Order: sequence, then C-alpha cells, then structure tokens
Amino acid sequence: MRQRVVGVRLMLALLLTLSAGPAQAQALDLRRAPPDEERLLYAPLPDIQLTTSTGQQVTLSAISGGRPLLLSFVFTRCAGVCSPFMRSWRSAERSVGRPAAYSRLVLSFDPRDTPADMAILAHHLDVESGEDWTFAIAAPAEVRRLAEATGFWYEWDRNLNQFDHPAMIVGIRKGRLVRLLVGGSVTSARLDELVREVSGVFVPSYPLPGRARFRCVQFDGATGRVVLDWGFALLLVPVLSTSLATMGLFMAGARSRASENRHEDTIVPS
Repeated sequence: MRQRVVGVRLMLALLLTLSAGPAQAQALDLRRAPPDEERLLYAPLPDIQLTTSTGQQVTLSAISGGRPLLLSFVFTRCAGVCSPFMRSWRSAERSVGRPAAYSRLVLSFDPRDTPADMAILAHHLDVESGEDWTFAIAAPAEVRRLAEATGFWYEWDRNLNQFDHPAMIVGIRKGRLVRLLVGGSVTSARLDELVREVSGVFVPSYPLPGRARFRCVQFDGATGRVVLDWGFALLLVPVLSTSLATMGLFMAGARSRASENRHEDTIVPS
C-alpha cells in the first residue's frame, strides 16, 4: 500500500512538473519573443525629451514635424546587429524612394552614449543628423518608457559585455504605433510596406513579428497587388492527400476485381 501511495505521489509530481514546464518556458521565451504588435497597435507613445547629436533639446513629436516617423533603438558600442541592421535600412531606402515622406529617429538606449557618439554613428552610416535623420540620446527613464510602449527590450549580458536586444523599426503616425518591422535586416519590400502603412495607405497583408511564418498571400509593395505566397501550397496538401488516397483505393479495388475475374476464368466447370 505504501509503495502505491509513493507511486501516486511521484506521478502527481511528474504531471505538475510537465504542466508547469511549458508555462515557465513560455515566461522565459517571452523575454526574447518579438514584440506583440497586436497588443501595441495604435497605442499612444510618450512624447519624451531628447538630446540630438547636435546638442539640441527636442521632443519626439517635434522630430516628426507632423510627418510619419520611423524609429530604431541602437547603441554605439554594439558589436552585433545594430550596424548591419542600420546599413540594410539605408540600402533598402535607396530602392524604396520617397525619402521626404517621413522622418527618421535613431535613439540610443545605452546610458554611456553621448551626443558626440551619436554624431560619429551618423557619420559612420553616411548620413548626417538633420531634418530627415535625427540621432539622439535621452534620459534612461525616458528611454525605458518609450521602449516599453513599443515592445522593445534590452538587457545587459555580462558574459558578452554587450546589450542583448532585438533589431526593429517602429512605424509611428500622429504619436501612435502603427507598424513594427522586426528582424536582422531590412529589405526594400518590407520597408516599402512599412512606409505605406505609416503614410496611411492600407496594406492588405503583411507578417506580424514572429507570427505568420507561412502566408497564403503577400502584398507586393512594388506593384500594390496581392500575390500568392508559397504558404498557399500548404492548403493544397489535404486536397492532394485525399485525391491520392482515393486514387489508391480505386486502383486497389480495380486490381482486386481484376484478380477475382482471372481467378474465376481459371476455374474449370465440373
């Protein structure tokens, strides 16, 4: 009897561990998960105070100047994704065009960065901080407020002596978040979708960060048309499987009937 009770307790403990495991794993994964665009969509953003690379004191709304705003978080000592991501943005922008249709803000989340550091970064990226591009810093508390409002996260990694963070561009229109572009690089098609969205143009289809890996349709920013994506082929799998199974059963039945007919033909009447 005692062995049975012990066995039941072990079984219950195992079930509790298995049920808690995914929840704990999910909690850990959420810290590294892409921002939840569905939750943040059209959320108002705090109009924080910034210091530009030229030393000017401005607000977030003043930088946009009434135009749509594209915002990216970086830090100048980044040895990882920051520089390649920004360069891919610059490269994609040359293909998309319409540079005067929106403003751009590159904001540091590293308290060690200074306006001079941001000016060096702007020069390194072959852009100058001005009317269209603004490189800026802000008080740590202000940066944290804006980061939390946009779903951006950053943590210090002592082993790497670097910040761990995602690479993303926040699309802002009239002080509200309207679109996120998350990933290791920026393509001209994705940037064009983002620019259209922040400009008030309806984009029929685009992937949410970390969500839709397989899409049936995709919006072609170059032509403004909706085209089939390769994920559409997944819809054909059940149809093809059913058709093949039906054909297999039909052929098996035909072979069975043919075999029975041949067997009857070989029987000699008595």
